[in-house]
Amino acid sequence: MDDDTRERGRIRTPWFVLLGAAGGVAGLLPWLLTGPFLPLQNLGEGQDPAKDGPFVMLPYSQYAIATIIVLLVVGGVFAGIIARARRSRPGLARSFAALGGLMIVQVIAIVQTAATTRSVLQARDESVLYLVLLTAVAVLAALTAWVACVLIAAAPRAGAGLGLVVGAAAGGSWITAFLFPLFSYTSPFEALLPVLPYLAPVLVGLAIVWTGVSTVGRVLTGIVGLVLVWLVPALTTAISSAAGTRVLARDLPGMAEFGTRVFVSASTMPEIIVPPLVTTVVVAVGGLVLRRVVGRRRTGETAR
Repeated sequence: MDDDTRERGRIRTPWFVLLGAAGGVAGLLPWLLTGPFLPLQNLGEGQDPAKDGPFVMLPYSQYAIATIIVLLVVGGVFAGIIARARRSRPGLARSFAALGGLMIVQVIAIVQTAATTRSVLQARDESVLYLVLLTAVAVLAALTAWVACVLIAAAPRAGAGLGLVVGAAAGGSWITAFLFPLFSYTSPFEALLPVLPYLAPVLVGLAIVWTGVSTVGRVLTGIVGLVLVWLVPALTTAISSAAGTRVLARDLPGMAEFGTRVFVSASTMPEIIVPPLVTTVVVAVGGLVLRRVVGRRRTGETAR
């Protein structure tokens, strides 16, 4: 590679910071485009239910914990996909530049939301605990997003596929957040409700198709995808049920116990777990077969 080419590469690399930031913003869009105002807080002070709350980049509320996780994780996946698609040569510089842009957006989102939420909470120990727990959830989700971003942007296909299946498992809820905004009671898309539980399985199946199953690592990625299809809905249900129960708001051990019971129940009922798993397998197998057929045809045409 000559000096001019290397110089152009160095000039282009900083643009990946913007690409990563764009991915982070894209992950937040279901919230930002549907009324990004702080939800009414049970521990709030001086809030007027008839007026919108202050602008926040994340929906801090015990009723939106799953949504906070989804917005951040999917943002990391978007950043990774953009970086991988635009990366014209091997190396980690551009991938970590994209990660830097993603981190800037998500750290700003968490800090801005936490600070704004703190300004409306009552001066009580419960308020501190509430804010710390929500922020801890957001930080853990952001860390997951950053790992997924790096895997998709820089890892070999098996590792990139792992990041994709994580994003795909959250993708169904991300799309749902677009169609059914938080804290709204009506939506023009109510007819789609029966289809929504199958969005994530289809996306995970497509991620498995892209990854393939030709190596042990890729097979393991597919297995992880199936495990996520099995457990993520149960975990989401458990978190939403436990955190959204006001009776347990001051009883964290009781909340954890209730959430565990809900998770065990939701993850062991065949009528709940079998249809999504079957959907994922059908999409993955069908896609892999189609991919092989198309590949053979292209190989035959090339050989002529």
